[in-house]
Amino acid sequence: MENLKVEWITKSGRDCLKFTFFGKFTVQDAIPALEKWRQAFAERPEGKIPLIWDCLNMEDYDHEARTLWQDACKEMKDRIDTIWVLTNSLLIRMGASVISVFTSLKIKVVSSEDQVQV
Repeated sequence: MENLKVEWITKSGRDCLKFTFFGKFTVQDAIPALEKWRQAFAERPEGKIPLIWDCLNMEDYDHEARTLWQDACKEMKDRIDTIWVLTNSLLIRMGASVISVFTSLKIKVVSSEDQVQV
């Protein structure tokens, strides 16, 4: 899973699950990342968790990968607090908007991690 890193970080005293994307996000990246995501949520079964999707180094994504990601958001909706998307890309902003519409999750798009307020 070289195009995606999944890790816990602490921001403002809260544990956040951070996904850092590199290059093109594909189905081959999405499937193992979704397993890590589910496992991370299972390890911390209490409360809602803020997500940070660092897409600053993402160049593109496959439609099918976005669909898998969107379905996972719906599946884990009750556990997700706000989703913070870090990007300067119009394409990725549009993808985040699509996910927000189809999942009714609060997604905030910012250009740097310094702007994330959990």
